[in-house]
Amino acid sequence: MTQSGDPARAEGDAPAAPRPDPAEVWTRALSGTAYAPMARARIREHLERHLAHLARLLAGEPFDPDPGAAVGEWLVAARFTGPHSLQRTVEVLGRLLDGDPVRVTALLGAVAAGYVDAVRGQVFAEQEEVRSSLLAALERTRHDLHDSEARFRQVFASSAVGIAIFDADGAVLEANPALVAMLRPGGDRRAPFTDEDLAALRADQRRTLLSEEDVFRAERRFTGPDGDPMWTNVSLSVVRDTDGRPKYHVAVVEDTTEQRVLREYLRHQALHDVLTGLPNRQSFLPELERVLGRQGAATLCYLDVDGVGAVNDGLGYEAGDGLLRAVARRLTAVLAGRGATVARLGGDEFVVLLEGEPAIPSLAAGIRAALGRPLELAGRRVAVSAGMGFARTARGADAMALLRRAHSTLRRAERCGKGQWAVYDEALDARERDRLALAAALADALAGGGVNIDYLPVERDGERVAAAARLRWEDGDRGPVSHEDCLRLADEAGLGGQLSEWVLDEACAFAAQEGLPVLVSLSPDQSRDPDLTAPVADALRTSGLPPQRLWLGLAAGGLSADPDVVEDNLTTLADMGVRRLLHGFTCALPELSVVERHVLHGVAPVEPPREALAHRALAGTLPLVRATGALVVSDGRWPGADLVVRS
Repeated sequence: MTQSGDPARAEGDAPAAPRPDPAEVWTRALSGTAYAPMARARIREHLERHLAHLARLLAGEPFDPDPGAAVGEWLVAARFTGPHSLQRTVEVLGRLLDGDPVRVTALLGAVAAGYVDAVRGQVFAEQEEVRSSLLAALERTRHDLHDSEARFRQVFASSAVGIAIFDADGAVLEANPALVAMLRPGGDRRAPFTDEDLAALRADQRRTLLSEEDVFRAERRFTGPDGDPMWTNVSLSVVRDTDGRPKYHVAVVEDTTEQRVLREYLRHQALHDVLTGLPNRQSFLPELERVLGRQGAATLCYLDVDGVGAVNDGLGYEAGDGLLRAVARRLTAVLAGRGATVARLGGDEFVVLLEGEPAIPSLAAGIRAALGRPLELAGRRVAVSAGMGFARTARGADAMALLRRAHSTLRRAERCGKGQWAVYDEALDARERDRLALAAALADALAGGGVNIDYLPVERDGERVAAAARLRWEDGDRGPVSHEDCLRLADEAGLGGQLSEWVLDEACAFAAQEGLPVLVSLSPDQSRDPDLTAPVADALRTSGLPPQRLWLGLAAGGLSADPDVVEDNLTTLADMGVRRLLHGFTCALPELSVVERHVLHGVAPVEPPREALAHRALAGTLPLVRATGALVVSDGRWPGADLVVRS
């Protein structure tokens, strides 16, 4: 059996351009935004270490973006605090960091938060220095009024931050040029604030006088020159006279609008899906909890869009993204005006949350009709459908439980085909959960040696000619579990490969010791495993069993899911000398085609059907199978079988 690998570059293709060095890209982006007293090579070394640090955070489990704040703090410490330093950093890192978009957004948010906090600390330090200078200047007026006034005026006039001086009643005495330019370019230096903003500052002044501290710091929203909101950091101080009575108030104001807008943008990105703009899982779960905490009922629909993988493979990932964006638009449009919350949880999965108990059949029909309109993608008309699972609950119920119910109902609907929908059924869900619990218990039993193998005699004309390996497992809560159920549960739990390797090793060792052929039956997942022949070869080599003494039964059910892989396995096993059988045989056309193309050692039919016509059809097909040279294997329920497995 051939194994796939990376395709070689076609002859004549131009070599790919070398990828720019990430640290150099970041260095170039920062170099024009601010002056840093550091050699360029040294800057690049720092940025290279920061990139490695961010990559480790991005891949870490559990994911914690908070340490990424250190990168933003370093930018401020290195004096990369120009108007575009943070913006260029976010743009460059957004392109360079490779990983889950939600994680990348959260990590960029941490970098921006570290930068903003460091800038705020720097501003507050500068504000404190200005305040201290002002206080010192005013205090020294008793001794050297001329010198202190000159120093104060120098600080007041040249400071890059806005400064306003108020009298004890809160009236503005003077504002420095930086504050006037910030709030009222060309305006009156004694009236830089709107009436509303001035009233808020006076309230802060009163609050400062009532507190034990003479300094009050807060984030405040002022009205900018064009009437738009302007966010600032304000440091408000009380200047007292020689008797300790309040004489002046000094406000130091720093414009932080750009940082706040960026912070809000990153917050929005962290809570919304980048591709569709819909709320993501992090945003939806709190909303679900809020809705369930109110009075009344709620309805949740869990959707899985069909065929996204096929669109990605056939038309390209841009077309697949276009499909998901179209689904988001259509869901939002068809549910407009109904108070619904539409979110994308990831991949091709969406959820719809509605308050109340709408009629589910009409709701499903509306969604199906909205999604079903043909969509133009990459020059092709594509049909869109989605499986849907609906669950209802009373308020106060657990959000994760409701989400799980809707998701399990979706999976039940998908087993009926594409574009199907189903409503949560408590009894069916209980059986499904019990089945999943049993699959999980099988994993523990297999790891702990709780699964055993019985070797049943295989007879021909009453004489033992082989042994059949059958799994035996006694679950503590549910009792004995059959061989067939063990295979099915192993596939559901993702244990098919592990189980088949163990059974092959044990069965081949047993057969080599007993000197008999051994029949090993595989599950559908095991039968269509492209790497099946590797554990078969290992088991034969380790045990020393001749290949013709291994009778390997592949599941006929595997043909429906991946017939090419199953037939490839049959061909490779024949080349190895292994005897091949097909079990779970139903006489379906793909199975008959396999029997005709491959010289099989035998087939094991399914349990005789109860319906007379189906029974006669299968019984009438078995002689045709024998004509190809294949033997009929049965546990005794098919009369006239060539090989009988005795229990």
